Amino acid sequence: MPRRPWARVTFPYELVALAAWIAVIALTVTGAVHGAHPAGPAPAGESPHHHVSPAQTAHGTSGFGGTAGFGGLATWALMCVAMMVPAALPALAHVGTNSLRRRRQRAMAGFAAVYLAVWTGYGALLAASAPLWSRLPGDAVLACALALAAAWQSTVHKRRALRDCHRSSPLPQSGPRAMTGTVRFGLRHGGACLRSCWALMAVMAAAGGGTGMLAWMALLTGIVTAERFTRRPGRTTRLAAVALAAAALAAALAPALT
Repeated sequence: MPRRPWARVTFPYELVALAAWIAVIALTVTGAVHGAHPAGPAPAGESPHHHVSPAQTAHGTSGFGGTAGFGGLATWALMCVAMMVPAALPALAHVGTNSLRRRRQRAMAGFAAVYLAVWTGYGALLAASAPLWSRLPGDAVLACALALAAAWQSTVHKRRALRDCHRSSPLPQSGPRAMTGTVRFGLRHGGACLRSCWALMAVMAAAGGGTGMLAWMALLTGIVTAERFTRRPGRTTRLAAVALAAAALAAALAPALT
């Protein structure tokens, strides 16, 4: 395959995304990232992890990595680096190749910081809404999140947001306007990606911890990245909707099959 002309520009961020994946896997394997546990003993014959949503972090335990608050938000940010930075590589390349060499790294870092701040803010919103669904059975929460993601994939709003994710923006070359333009582009691109992928990332909030979380991360990262890089993103979106709907049905039927 032909080498991407901007591969050297984005290579450090590819390494950052890879390092984030390694960190998430290491935290999961060592048990630092785990599902929530009920406060009391499990009923007879029931696994202590069954029917527990990761949203029960509202009372102290985070479904993704440790305690609620900053620790949970930090691990969410790490997950966003692993999952969303690969999809942002074309935008990072746009910033890098359209910035002066002497300020290229600063511009790319500024864009990445703004882009990830958008996703971290979304994680904070999910954490704040956790008490609304934390007492529901975990299987039901996951099934609803998957069904919502499948439904969103099929809407015109998703298609419009995905088109916005593929749009670039002219960037001033120097002076204060250069940094302002980079920040504006980061907000615009991050907002478009959030509108496109908010339902997919909500699945991660419902997926819990453990090795199963890594499988969901891999699947959703594949969907997000394919939508960004494929020549026919609409087709990828439709296929993802079918896969997510099937996963929602499987999650809904899981309690009856176990």
